[in-house]
Amino acid sequence: MKKDKAAPAPRHALDFLGIALAVVIIGAYFLLPFVIQPEHGPSTVAVLTESKKANELGIFKTGLEVVPLAALGMLLLGVWNVLVPGAARAISLLLALAGLLALVYYINFFRYTPLGPPNEWGEGTLIGSLGIAFWIMLGASAVAVLQALIPRPVPAPRYRVAKLFGNQESVILFGLLLLMIVIGLANPRYLQERNISDNLAGNAYIAVAALGMTMVIVTGNIDISVGSLVGLLAVISGRLVVAGTPAPLAWLAPLVIGGGFGAMIGFLVAYLRIPSIVVTLGMLSIIKGILIIWAQGERVRDMPADYFLSQMRPLGIPMPIIIMVVLTIGVALWMRYSATGRAFYALGGNVEAARLSGLSRRRLVMTVFILNGVFVGVASVMYSTQFNIIQATPPPALELSVITASVVGGVSILGGTGTAVGSTMATLLLNFIRSAMVFINVSPFWLKAVQGLLILVTVLADLLRRRRQRL
Repeated sequence: MKKDKAAPAPRHALDFLGIALAVVIIGAYFLLPFVIQPEHGPSTVAVLTESKKANELGIFKTGLEVVPLAALGMLLLGVWNVLVPGAARAISLLLALAGLLALVYYINFFRYTPLGPPNEWGEGTLIGSLGIAFWIMLGASAVAVLQALIPRPVPAPRYRVAKLFGNQESVILFGLLLLMIVIGLANPRYLQERNISDNLAGNAYIAVAALGMTMVIVTGNIDISVGSLVGLLAVISGRLVVAGTPAPLAWLAPLVIGGGFGAMIGFLVAYLRIPSIVVTLGMLSIIKGILIIWAQGERVRDMPADYFLSQMRPLGIPMPIIIMVVLTIGVALWMRYSATGRAFYALGGNVEAARLSGLSRRRLVMTVFILNGVFVGVASVMYSTQFNIIQATPPPALELSVITASVVGGVSILGGTGTAVGSTMATLLLNFIRSAMVFINVSPFWLKAVQGLLILVTVLADLLRRRRQRL
């Protein structure tokens, strides 16, 4: 006799709070007057931030762009709460952090804005010139923080706070939000749109390379040649387009060549059974030697304007961010739902069990290294099209950055566990940490120590988790 499926949990008005707050904040941000100015009259945030001349009253606006980003996070959390009402307690904590991130602007506003004296037109205090959008967003952000105090029903074991925040992705998300809040209060310029955009777009190629590395490490292998390969493929792509090759073909060539290098590595690992770290260590030296001999230290210049893919901004969004998000979602879904993706986890978790299940180790190892080469090719195109000059040397310590992002993102160095979302989030966290060091006057060279510490802590946590599972 089949068991009846459990009835879905009933929805309450509180489950829709995140969506409601997000709609209110986004609507006020884009549609309602943020300030009443003498010449411009009622001005939305768009008018206020379009130029210095549009900001007649000198309204403090550093970090204001973060408010709609926090609202977008509230919207996603609200949708999650509607779909999974049992996770309301955990979601309420994340919603409170998103609200606190939005409140950082208001805290800094009242810290740095003199509200008492009348403006130069004698029309009362500055606070009297603030529009309805200012107060609506302030109120909605405060409600997002305070809602965490509202009692929620006791969740099922799988939705308890300790359970949901026991995975690496949630820890990284918490760390990233707390970092932005703390550094944003210490130095408001940290939350400027340009800094956030540069951190996301400027390092998106590392996140894409980390996606390929994630798949490799999940299978129980590793590739330490990615940095040199990115440098070589970037120079190849640049020289092709300078020689007259159409830009789309110059973008495609690194993917094909990268896949070819991946196939060579995969063949040596899968068929000759040479450990992947030995193969890729040798490949690192070979690729770096090829790059030095072929490029001879000459940088690639004079690429045509249509070549610079990473400088494009469809719908005002930098192209690297779009590529990073699309590929992260695609890899996450493919690893979770496709037969090959699930086989990667099986191979990394237990090689013998995977063999007895009928999985071909050789085919899977070949596949994962070819895919890794293709993702390295995509990363090289993103890297080579960022600036108008392509360096003739590989990006410094890129291998360490890619491997760190994967491991810190929750990919077990022993194989069998990890997600694409975690590696991308870890990439963002590490680069936001680097940026934070600059804004609080800490030498960025300390980032290497931070990276090493994060790797050690993550590996130790993974070993402890595996030990508990065996008990």
